[in-house]
Amino acid sequence: MINFRTLSAEQSRKLALALLAGVIVLAVAAVAVPTWFAHRHYDRALTEGTDLLQRYRRIAATRPDVTRSLETMRAREARKFFLRPGAPALSAAEGQEVLRQLIEGNGAKLITMQVPPSKEEGRYRQVTVNVQLTANVQALRRILHTIESATPYLFVDNLMIRSSVPYNFRPGPGAEPEMFVQFDVYGYSQTAGS
Repeated sequence: MINFRTLSAEQSRKLALALLAGVIVLAVAAVAVPTWFAHRHYDRALTEGTDLLQRYRRIAATRPDVTRSLETMRAREARKFFLRPGAPALSAAEGQEVLRQLIEGNGAKLITMQVPPSKEEGRYRQVTVNVQLTANVQALRRILHTIESATPYLFVDNLMIRSSVPYNFRPGPGAEPEMFVQFDVYGYSQTAGS
């Protein structure tokens, strides 16, 4: 503890100058530190805002290209690649009719067709048809090729082929054995909100 009464005039002056310097440093720090933090905050905000503005300008510059691409897609009439919109039963009926024509037109025998419940996937509805038929290898190849290259777009999934002939069977010339074939065919339709 310093006893101020016992200090000499010189010591008292030095102590007063030191206290004055300390008060000045504290006053400067009390003003400078918050000012420095505020400047740093606003510099960061300006930098982030400038980066965001540049990003938005780059995105806006792509608008003519995106508009051209959109017009190109509209000109292609993309709706023809989807099943009939509306109720799931209508889409399933269209899929069944397309499959029935493909199967019978390629020499196969349709056993059964079933439609499980459709799946909603955002703006689209996946409509599936389970198909069972008998066909020879060539007819099956034509059916699968036609399904995957037809319009509306249909996709084959869960394909299972079972032969009913023994492994040592030797067909006669020009004769091909019939196989049991089971698969799912699915396509997409647009929902009402699309």
